[in-house]
Parts: sequence; structure tokens; C-alpha cells
Amino acid sequence: MMTNRSVGTCGLAERIALQYSIPIPLIDIIKEEEIELVCDDYGKGTFDGLTIYERNNDCFYIHLNRANGNRLDNTKGRFTLGHELGHYFINHHRIALINGLMQPHCHIYNPFGNNEAWIIEREADDFAASLLMPWFLLKQDLRKEKFNGTMIHNLSERYNVSFSAMAIRCLKCDYTPMMLVYAVDGMVKWQLHSKDFPFWQLKHGKAMIPENSVMGEYFNHGDDSDCWNDEIVFAGDCFYTFSQEQNNLKFYEYCIPYKNKAFSMFWQKD
Repeated sequence: MMTNRSVGTCGLAERIALQYSIPIPLIDIIKEEEIELVCDDYGKGTFDGLTIYERNNDCFYIHLNRANGNRLDNTKGRFTLGHELGHYFINHHRIALINGLMQPHCHIYNPFGNNEAWIIEREADDFAASLLMPWFLLKQDLRKEKFNGTMIHNLSERYNVSFSAMAIRCLKCDYTPMMLVYAVDGMVKWQLHSKDFPFWQLKHGKAMIPENSVMGEYFNHGDDSDCWNDEIVFAGDCFYTFSQEQNNLKFYEYCIPYKNKAFSMFWQKD
């Protein structure tokens, strides 16, 4: 559920986005705001992006770390730039940076906490998602065809964002009930589900990926033949269920694998 702060943040980003065409030209926005953009190698595992205010010349600088795979024209780099623009455009972020009350980058924060550093970073993420994928336009594109993995893939290309970013955007805007799962080496790193998705956790929780899911086949047998497709799976094979009736419910899974990682989107079959 969005807080009043996050709702205001998203509204601000959408108002900015609607001044431009899709995909949102982030470099144009940076130039128009007279922000200095520096792309360099700052070392792996340090930061993706950094926003700094230099009092001596009254100027904001955004540093993009190429060592972590950020590029001006790739989806990771674009989301990072959107995030950093959030620190610039969100009023209390900008004021805090100018007055030295906020660190330019939160190196360590609790991903499941509610401390102020966590809230600030999530606000910047919400800003980036709303700027790159303004809901006013996105919902119109979503209504043009039946919801499926291919549609999300095509929309991610149109908006120049990652598949996972597009799927998360649809989930957070409650477009359709779904569950999203990201795993590394067969272990769940995180999962999200919309409030009206019928199940709240996977079959084995976070201990392991369900064996009979598309993601499970990829990790357990190296089989990616069902990946990048809308594949039918059963609730009893994938989720923690409570009855035989629930076990027989059919869902779609669209899985995207990459080396030792995989991302799956689940939604119920009509």
C-alpha cells in the first residue's frame, strides 16, 4: 500500500513524464535541468548512481557507475538515472542534499525495514518507475490486448525498461493479480504478490524453487525450453495451498532465465 509520501512522489514523476514522449528521454531532462552527468568506473559493489550537490558552483551532479553495468542506453542505467532524478526532483530530498542533511547515497540500508534511509531510497525507486512508466499512458497500452508475458515483454521494449521493472509496475498499480519471483542459484531472493493474488507464498517458501515450475526445471535440470513462454502450471505444484480444489487451479508462468538467475511472473489462467 502506498503512503501519502509515495503517492505524492509518483504524481510528481507522472506530471514530468507527460511532458515527453515514450520512451522518456532522461538525458534531455538532465540537460534541461542543467544537471552535470558523469559516467565513470567507480568500482563494482560500490553504488549504481550518486547525486551530489556542489555548493561552490550551485550545481547538482549525477554520477553513473559503469562498473556495475549501468549505461546511458540500457535498462539498468535508465532506471538508475530515474532513481537519481528522484533525489533531485523530490522536494525534501533536494533540500536535504543542499543542506547536507542527507547522504548522497545510502550504502547500507535494511531492505525490509522502515527507517528513513529505506523510505528515501524506496521513494526514489517509486519516482523512477512512475517517470519511466507513467501509469496514465501505460494502462492505455495494457488495455489494447490480453495480459500475458509477451505483452509485458513488448511493453518493456517500448518503454525501454527491464521486463522485471514493467512487471513490478503492473503489480504495484494493481493491474491484475500476480506473483513475481526472483531467484539466484535456485534460492528465492525475493517475491512480491498483489493483494488479491490467491496465494501468499511458494510451495516451499524461500527454501527452494518449486520443482515443477518452469523456474524449477531451469535450475534443477538446466531446461529452458519452456522459458520465455506463457506456460500452464498448477497451484499445487507452485504455491502453498490448503485444499485439493486449490491444487487444481491453473496459472500461467512466464520465466526469464539468465545464467544462475531467473525471474518468473505468475498469474491465474482465465
